[in-house]
Amino acid sequence: MSKSAHDYNLTNPEIMENPYEFYAAIHRDNARLVEVPGVGYWVGRMDDIKELAKNTQVYSNSYFDEGGPVPTGVSGEPLEDDVKEIFNKGPEVVNALWTADPPIHTTHRKLVNKAFTANWVKSMEPVIEEIADELISSFINNSRADFMQQYAVYLPMIVIAEALGMDRKDAELFKVWSDDILTGNLDVLDHKGRLRVAQSFIDANNHFKGILEERRINPKSDLISALANASVNGRSLMNKEALPIIDTLMLAGNETTTNLIGNALRILVEDEIIREALEADKSMITPFLDEVMRFDGPVQCLYRIVTKDTEFAGQKILKGTKIMLGWGSAGHDPDHFDNPQDFVLGRSNAYKHIGFGFGAHLCVGLGLARTEARIAVNVFLNRLKNVRFSDDIDLTHVPTFATRGYKTLNFDFNSR
Repeated sequence: MSKSAHDYNLTNPEIMENPYEFYAAIHRDNARLVEVPGVGYWVGRMDDIKELAKNTQVYSNSYFDEGGPVPTGVSGEPLEDDVKEIFNKGPEVVNALWTADPPIHTTHRKLVNKAFTANWVKSMEPVIEEIADELISSFINNSRADFMQQYAVYLPMIVIAEALGMDRKDAELFKVWSDDILTGNLDVLDHKGRLRVAQSFIDANNHFKGILEERRINPKSDLISALANASVNGRSLMNKEALPIIDTLMLAGNETTTNLIGNALRILVEDEIIREALEADKSMITPFLDEVMRFDGPVQCLYRIVTKDTEFAGQKILKGTKIMLGWGSAGHDPDHFDNPQDFVLGRSNAYKHIGFGFGAHLCVGLGLARTEARIAVNVFLNRLKNVRFSDDIDLTHVPTFATRGYKTLNFDFNSR
């Protein structure tokens, strides 16, 4: 007898490693609301996710209190005094963009859109291609590499670091900040983890505060300059608003794009037919990436906080409850995608995935993410042939249910 969706515990490491059996049970049982012990409730059906994502008044993205978006983990446990002390050393922040709802979010989105334009993304394409080529050149003579750590991590890390006004040599530090802050937004943290995240958070914001203030006086052609000097109806961003927006761009332009590239490369190397199809027709890279986003997306869920006692799917939900909108399980909804357990290159409606979110909080950096992933795959195919799993391949994922990416991807290859 098949397990019920309610028999799964998403915090179980085995389920986090492969949540797709759980997702199938959600759809088989029409389980519209599933408890995740110690965290909240998982909503996994496409139609339900869209409904809740649009209702920001009840299901708010502003899941931090008035103290702003301070990444302390999602357990709800009170902050320890030494952790508070670290956070207090940083500049003031308020809920902005990602952690704000309309109408505040709408204003911030307009300001960010002035910086994150399609033309700017287009102008970055030669830079992205140059970085991808340089990365592959750095290991191509070895005939073996960890494509997660040596390629998928570095490409978006360098791109967004430079876009935010940091030197390429500081990209490693930038990656530490990004990973820690993302962990603080999405995962359950123990005391040690909170201390680490708090330090990264204030280090990052102190650094970006200095760049913001300098760019207002001496603007350059980077995103921080555009943010620092953008205005809508005479309204500009204050530091306390700009800093969490910069943090959001750092996260959205880093970890999630890394995982998209890594998840795509694993499929390419595992399935020779798909790889040969893309080599023969590079225009298939974009629909291929849409199917990756649907099938094995880099972000499996994001959180909402319930603003008042309400009812959903016949169940009462109390104010303050965390709701997880399961983008990953939506991609496996058989009401929207035939045979969702199969990866289908050329799936006619793959682009209808909601892997980049839905509604007001659709990912602001999705254009950059798509461009980076497309170029990463294109350069990979152009420079390498006969790519195969190394003998020591380990396809273990980073242990979290909120994002989905590999720890390592060891491939052997020949150069073209």
